[in-house]
Amino acid sequence: MLDEPSAGMDPAARRFMWNVVNSYKMKNKNLCVILTTHTMEEAEAISTKMGIMVAGGKFMCFGSADHIKDKFGKGFEIEVRMKPKMT
Repeated sequence: MLDEPSAGMDPAARRFMWNVVNSYKMKNKNLCVILTTHTMEEAEAISTKMGIMVAGGKFMCFGSADHIKDKFGKGFEIEVRMKPKMT
């Protein structure tokens, strides 16, 4: 069980921790890792299935990252501003 294991870590340390967990899972096929996190990036990096819990500890959704994104995701919004090239 991992309870927000990367809280307070810098990006390099966080990625290293994800790689350690994933390599351990690859060596132990019957291993179940339970992870709590606030970041979808971390959940996707470590998990094959995930659930979203709401107040009171009830599951709102359970499934793959794609399933959860399809059901609850709003997508990404990007705004790009460019200056004209000066000649």
